[in-house]
Amino acid sequence: QKFTESSFREFASRPENKHLMDAHQRKEMKKALRLQRKELAARFQQVVMEADYEAQKSIAPFLEYRSLKRVVQTFTNDPNNDFEKWACNPRVLEMLYRAKEAIDNGTMTEDEVEYMMLSYIKSDQNPGKEALQQKARLATEQLVGALNEHLEERRAGNDAYKAKKFEEAMQSYVKALSIVNLVSGMSSEDQKEIDLNKVSCLLNIAAVHIAKKEFGSAIIKCSDALEIDSANIKGLLRRAKAYAGRREFEKARADLSKVKDLEPWNLEAEEVGRHIRCLKAQDADNDRALCAEMFSSE
Repeated sequence: QKFTESSFREFASRPENKHLMDAHQRKEMKKALRLQRKELAARFQQVVMEADYEAQKSIAPFLEYRSLKRVVQTFTNDPNNDFEKWACNPRVLEMLYRAKEAIDNGTMTEDEVEYMMLSYIKSDQNPGKEALQQKARLATEQLVGALNEHLEERRAGNDAYKAKKFEEAMQSYVKALSIVNLVSGMSSEDQKEIDLNKVSCLLNIAAVHIAKKEFGSAIIKCSDALEIDSANIKGLLRRAKAYAGRREFEKARADLSKVKDLEPWNLEAEEVGRHIRCLKAQDADNDRALCAEMFSSE
């Protein structure tokens, strides 16, 4: 057995075998994801079958819609296992019927509806936010599937971002973040992996905000990421860019200073520093031009 394990490690470490190992890992991840989906579907089916008739009747019209079914599935996250409370809630049902009507009329796609409703579930406007966002503690095998699903969304977001389809990228990144926000690890190592991926999602979203010149929103997302990992270089650099975009140059320099303390050789920090100097010079030129125009008009 030792010989076999040693031989396998040697085989796996060879560069020429990397594509085989990557393919094997993807296959295992897809298998774990399928298993997780089957388990979640079975659990949801059981909850629905055990619910009272009124709850079953209330949710029935929405189960044929992929997006609305995913929203209904969040009702199983109630900490008191009170599925009926949400399935029979008039306000929730009104939202679901409006969403169904929008899909039927073609005014919104299923993806747009799902994004809108899941965003509401997570928003402070939703009085049941905490109850519907109870985190599922997953064993390592199940966690691999959840993280693989989130990675698929992030890859889709990356493709959209490169194509400058920023709204599409944002939707994918928000979906990826919603997945990691709803799971927790059963070990410290698993939780570290979740946190690492959460930071990446937050910084992906921040990048879209920067591209759209929504610098305030970018600062919030970067700060959320830095609360998890205060020494994250990418988070500090992106927040510095966002601060610079808002002309908050001192705060931008403070983040760059932290980057240089962590990585004195970081070239991107130098580029951001030059960008800040250019912005300040532009602002000074604009001020001088404005003053000259004011005095000349007198």
